[in-house]
Amino acid sequence: MFELPSVLDASALLDKAFGRAAKTTATGPDRVARARNLAAARVRVAGQAIESTLRGVVKGFPSLGRLPPFYRELVDLLVDEGRLKKHLGAADWAADRSAAIARDYRRRIGRAEGKTIGELRQQAYGRLSSVVKQVAPDLDALIEARRALRRIPQIDPDVPTIVVAGYPNVGKSSFVRAVSTGRPKIADYPFTTKRVSLGHVDRGLDRYQILDTPGLLDRPMEKRNSMERQAISALAHLADGVLFLLDPTETCGYPLVAQRRLLEEVERLFPKVPIVVVTNKSDLGATARDVQAVSALTGDGVNEALDALLSKVTSRGPGDAPRSAAP
Repeated sequence: MFELPSVLDASALLDKAFGRAAKTTATGPDRVARARNLAAARVRVAGQAIESTLRGVVKGFPSLGRLPPFYRELVDLLVDEGRLKKHLGAADWAADRSAAIARDYRRRIGRAEGKTIGELRQQAYGRLSSVVKQVAPDLDALIEARRALRRIPQIDPDVPTIVVAGYPNVGKSSFVRAVSTGRPKIADYPFTTKRVSLGHVDRGLDRYQILDTPGLLDRPMEKRNSMERQAISALAHLADGVLFLLDPTETCGYPLVAQRRLLEEVERLFPKVPIVVVTNKSDLGATARDVQAVSALTGDGVNEALDALLSKVTSRGPGDAPRSAAP
């Protein structure tokens, strides 16, 4: 989704800056002039390398206020918008300080004599190093933020989007794998899916996006964790249709009555979004009354269930609201 700049940690940034400075040469009419010019040039190159690298990091991260609502909420859930701004502000401050230090020491070196020239260069290097080390935790945090943001799927707003929802471990990821190009992680423990992931489904000339979402629990919004809130955000901002999975075997670890309460909540929050409900794990022999049974493990019924939902999505008029908004 995001074209993000590379972020160096403090050690790598200093190696880059001083490595470039070491390659710098200078000329002058005499030995003292050459020494001044060389020291000043190396301080300038080191300062510029730090400043330009940090400016690139600050400018390269997305402007959160300009993101669509889903992406802004997802960024906030994954990296915390307030903290991200703080870390970027620290990097911007370090860029300003590095530029100021380089200017100051270049001026002082220009008036220096003898061994003072070398001493001033070393002082400049020391102060530049101190500034970079001061923001080392911020650079580390930006590295982690970059990793998280690069995993956000790129959603095409012009392609209908199906959101697969339900309790943890009911088989949502297996369903997405069975019907689409998506390859979410599958494991036999709750909250295997920690973030939304994207797959695509083609039906003739039509293409659909299908989102696997983290499991939701039947509990108040304020008690839901960041993974659950990603699922709510996808339902609120992206869903043109919802495929809701129930596990009547209760091998997911949660009672069917709680799963049905969650279904009722989703129906209440998003009354304008088509919802198809299926029971998964039919290969284990359990079904629920009046609900289509499928097996994401064997593939039985999964395409039929998806087609039932797609027929509702494609039949909706252009004036229909594609989704509602969660509180």
